[in-house]
Formats: sequence, structure tokens, C-alpha cells
Amino acid sequence: MGCSAAGGSWSYEGSTGPSNWGHLVASCNGRRQSPINIETANVKRENWKALTFKNYDMKPRRMRIKNNGHAAQVEIDAAAAPRIDDGGLAGEYIFAQFHFHWGSDSSMGSEHTINGVRYPMEMHMVHYKTAYGTIGKAVQQADGLAVLGVMFEISQTDNPAFTPLVKALKEIQEPSMTIEVDAQYPLRAFLPRDVGAFYRYDGSLTTPTCNEVVTWTVFDQAVPISEAQVVFRNMRNDHGHNLVNNFRPPQALSSRKVFMSYSGTGSDASSMKSLGLAVYFLSTLAVVVASV
Repeated sequence: MGCSAAGGSWSYEGSTGPSNWGHLVASCNGRRQSPINIETANVKRENWKALTFKNYDMKPRRMRIKNNGHAAQVEIDAAAAPRIDDGGLAGEYIFAQFHFHWGSDSSMGSEHTINGVRYPMEMHMVHYKTAYGTIGKAVQQADGLAVLGVMFEISQTDNPAFTPLVKALKEIQEPSMTIEVDAQYPLRAFLPRDVGAFYRYDGSLTTPTCNEVVTWTVFDQAVPISEAQVVFRNMRNDHGHNLVNNFRPPQALSSRKVFMSYSGTGSDASSMKSLGLAVYFLSTLAVVVASV
């Protein structure tokens, strides 16, 4: 997850790659770092109220898509700012941007892993706490950011919500290139159908400066996307190489707890309960325990 990056001094490869970020920025050596591996047998169940998505069903006017040299990042121009609340969050958070992490092939790409399984791609929807006014102020506060982590799985058919984005990405192959397009879908179209089941923990930005200011919500259900739509791999990074494998390895959980909440459905009408997830949750409920 990128937000408050330390200029161009870091990368995902070589001497400035993830294994050396702690030498470049001391805060990347913290004890509440992200991403993590989520072990479903060790999560603690919570019955939080469903997440509330405000203005997520309203189509933005425009989308600004940028190759920032580390990821593909999307900002929106909307009449009313999308916001999230409830779901165990400490207040209301305003949408800022979303971006993606992916691999050189579909065997890897996500930053978070679930039971050691890595997905082909992960999207981070970044929000900052309304009470802090700006994202710049929010990244200095322990509860400043709320990020939604969305996993992707390969489907045999295209995901129509991503068709305009995929087309735009072909126009921003080089770093710092930006394109503006008319938005075709609301933000809700980029989320899983079932937003009622998610994992929650306290962590950090997944890129330098690695500020430990993030309340993470990682959805259990993945979003389908076709192999042909993963055109992110054709982008170039700041070093002139293919922009691939832009994910940080899982970090130590240490003494943190990971929670799972299942409300059956999200608070917006388009969310539907996944039968497979319900069966999974009921069958594992008896063995769900708190992590140390």
C-alpha cells in the first residue's frame, strides 16, 4: 500500500528492495508492519456491525490513473466523496485512492496471504479519518488510515468493471504517465459481492515510510478478473524494468491479534452472501481461537 513514500529511494528489487527497507527508513523495522499472513485457524471472531459504504454506489465523474513507478494508482473526481464507517472502525474515513500490487505471473502478486496462499493481485482502497482533515495529517496518527484489501482470482471471463481501467493502463506504460478517463462504474463495482466477511488487524503502510497508522480490512471473498485483463505487467518502473512483483513479503505478526467479522452482508443493497463462505465459516467456527 503506497501513501507516504520516501521519494524514489526505495524499490522492489536489489539493494533498495523490501529486505533493505529497514536500512533506508527505520520505521520499516517496526513491530506492527504490513502485510501479514492471515492464519484462519488463529483469528478471533467478532460480530461487528456491517461496514457502511457511503456514496460507493455513485459513479464518479472522472478517474485519474497514474503509473507512479511503483504501482498503478487511481484517484477519482466525484460529486460526493465516498466514505466508510462502522464495521468496527474507529469513526468515519474518506476515500483517497486505490492502487494495485501484482506478480510477474498469476502464481503470485498479493501482499497479504491467507493460510500461506498468495493471490495473483491485490487492490488497496485507501481512506483517511475524516476527523483529521487531510491524508497528510492522518498518516501521523495511529488510527489515521483505514485500508480495504481486495484479493483477485483469475476467471475465464473478463470483469466488465475493469475494462475501462485496462484500456487506460495501456496508455501509461512509463513512470509518471497519467491519463484521465470518464468513470464507467461506481467504486462498489470494484469490491467483492460479499463485503460482510473480512479480517481485521492493526498494521502499517506496505511501502516506505511504513507508518504504523493503518486499520486493515482484508475481505475474505476475492474479485474475479481474467488473465487477459492483468495488463499491469506491461508497465515499466523507475528503473526501466517491467513493473512486476511489487509486493512486500509478509511481516511478523508479533503480539497482534487478527479478527474476523461476518455480518452476512454488507450495508449496501448490492452485497450478497457467498454460500461457500457461509459453509466455510460455520464449519470452522468451533475451532476459531484468539491469536497470542
